[in-house]
Amino acid sequence: MWALYFLKVYGKEEDCSNFAGGVDEKTFRKWSHTFVEAISFLESSVIIWDARIIGDSQSLVTIDGTDMAVEIGFNKDFFGVKFNHSVLKYEVGVCIETGYIVWINGPFRCGQNDLNISRTALLGALDYGESAVADSGYVGEPHHIRTPGVGTEDEKEMQDIARARHETVNSRLKTFEVLGDARFRHDPMFHSSCFRAVAVIIQLSFENGAPPFQVTFYDDEE
Repeated sequence: MWALYFLKVYGKEEDCSNFAGGVDEKTFRKWSHTFVEAISFLESSVIIWDARIIGDSQSLVTIDGTDMAVEIGFNKDFFGVKFNHSVLKYEVGVCIETGYIVWINGPFRCGQNDLNISRTALLGALDYGESAVADSGYVGEPHHIRTPGVGTEDEKEMQDIARARHETVNSRLKTFEVLGDARFRHDPMFHSSCFRAVAVIIQLSFENGAPPFQVTFYDDEE
């Protein structure tokens, strides 16, 4: 419960301690962080890449980058204009058929573009002949990534809806304030654990009665 409160509220340590019945701040920090780490370790058994393999479409996943502000001091390589602050970026993959989270890669510095991030791991994880659906930030890998304007009119419309659904998944992640509007003020290395813990929680909610909206999708195999 302490870990969930920490992730959801990301309040001041004094408020967190009061929530936990008045324990001292050091105790709350120790045990909430310990259980955040424990939840994050479930990633490999909850967020499963092969779970995308449903149906016979060529495109099985949408991919997108999502950014979070962090307190790590000024560094031009991490600076995000949107936030006017230092930012960490993650790549998220969502199964088109189910809306489930099936891929996480990161963190990366904000200055690294989405296409280059996809080249670090995701493109190599796609099966032969498989492509992902993404936004215009991924233009440059036409054999692997379908960006806006690619395909028949019906395919383009379905791809747009799948991209929009992906944005709702990113938004669900940010309903946890540790990834939301509050700037992350703990060790940046711990941010990865928080992100993965939230992704695990959101994915479990998808599987247990609160999935994102479903989409109809098919494409022509090449």
